[in-house]
Amino acid sequence: MTLAETAYGQLRGTEIADGIIAWRGVPYARPPVGELRLRPPQPPEAWSGVRDATAYGDRSLQPEPFPDPSLLPASEDCLYLNVTAPAGAAGRPVLLWIHGGGYEMGDGFHQAGDGAAFARTHGIVVVTFNYRLGALGFLDVPGEQPTGSLGLHDQIAALRWTRENIAAFGGDPDQITVYGLSAGGKSVTTLLASPLTTGMIRRAAESSGGDHITSRPQAARIAAEFFRALGTTPERVRSVPAADILGAQLALGQPPRSAWIWRPSVDGAALTSHPLTAIANGAAAGVPLLLQTCARECAYYQVLTGDAGQQADRVLTGYFGAESGAKLFAAYAADHPELGGIALRVAIMTDERYIIRTGRYADAQSVHAPVWRSRYDGPYTGQLADPRLAPRQELLDGAHGGDGVGIWEGGDGLAANLHDAWGAFATTGDPGWERYTAVSRRAMIFGHAGPYLADDPFAPAREAWGTLDWQPSAWWSDY
Repeated sequence: MTLAETAYGQLRGTEIADGIIAWRGVPYARPPVGELRLRPPQPPEAWSGVRDATAYGDRSLQPEPFPDPSLLPASEDCLYLNVTAPAGAAGRPVLLWIHGGGYEMGDGFHQAGDGAAFARTHGIVVVTFNYRLGALGFLDVPGEQPTGSLGLHDQIAALRWTRENIAAFGGDPDQITVYGLSAGGKSVTTLLASPLTTGMIRRAAESSGGDHITSRPQAARIAAEFFRALGTTPERVRSVPAADILGAQLALGQPPRSAWIWRPSVDGAALTSHPLTAIANGAAAGVPLLLQTCARECAYYQVLTGDAGQQADRVLTGYFGAESGAKLFAAYAADHPELGGIALRVAIMTDERYIIRTGRYADAQSVHAPVWRSRYDGPYTGQLADPRLAPRQELLDGAHGGDGVGIWEGGDGLAANLHDAWGAFATTGDPGWERYTAVSRRAMIFGHAGPYLADDPFAPAREAWGTLDWQPSAWWSDY
């Protein structure tokens, strides 16, 4: 049966494979256009009759760094989700996917596809969705409240819609696992920290996540530069064409060097404190957490730009001063004598962007709930449509995003191991290896020869950074 009855009206889906049903382009909020631009999402309008749900909705407005005819159109009207479920499902666990892309690119289809593999192998109901990106999702508009985290509000609206409606598609609203990669992983952290999601998340998983938000001074600088580039005032931001919004966003930075400019801020509503502070204080008590990072995360950015590693000296000096920055470099040189100058700096970037903050997050949540950690060392299974990546795939073992397609699609070898672990976690709450604690610190390594359990594989990085604390910036700028 392809009909589903939601709180807003009936939907007609389609059978996309034998025994697998999909509903696509389902509105979970009103179009955020006109007076709703840069304002929190509002509930969708109800409809009469049966709405066709066989085509994906538009992606959020975003940069297009290279031509890709397979991509869906992009527009402001982007708040749509997709559901894939086994035919005849009832009371099945739900996996809600939050896509990555640096909070400036991507869509729900990216890496997850239609989610049919999990529906088939583990009987999971999969939900994917689009949310506002870049300036439309994360611009801090002076004089407005809440502001700076509207993309996060979109994610919460999608989660709320899922909890309220997923039973109609065969899902259990009390068995929702949220999972994200990259910015999607960091989004999972902010969702767990948010007072607006209390009681809605049963389990949480991240690939290459951690925490990464904008401080108030950073958000103010970004807003000032944005409105200078836009050539108008905050009061008139809803009267300019959407293309001008994107143009002003690109004036601050273009992909891939614009990565991390756009990110959530503490807006007093979706976020009321720093995410790790909220987590340490028990905001996500009782929510099991699975955290995976990649061994060579930032090799991805070095391949894309050619100058990612070279930024490390400036970044660390800006954070800690010349003397402390030099001590950190010396510690890495002693721990990694096999690495040369740029490779050493890429390793430092990997730990600053992902490993250290994920470790502190794991320690904070392990006081309140079961936590599992893992590391992906294997071949790059990410999407290679980007022409800058495909010719250099041999340099991307263990690189950022390399685990995503394997997790979603499964297959042979490590891909099968990843898919089975995530499927087990979403259905039982246990990926199948020993829990991480702040005492044992054990983690599963997904290596070329197969998975194995390791004792505290992140120790050298953790000891090198010690108690250093810093407010992350965008890597190629001080925003």
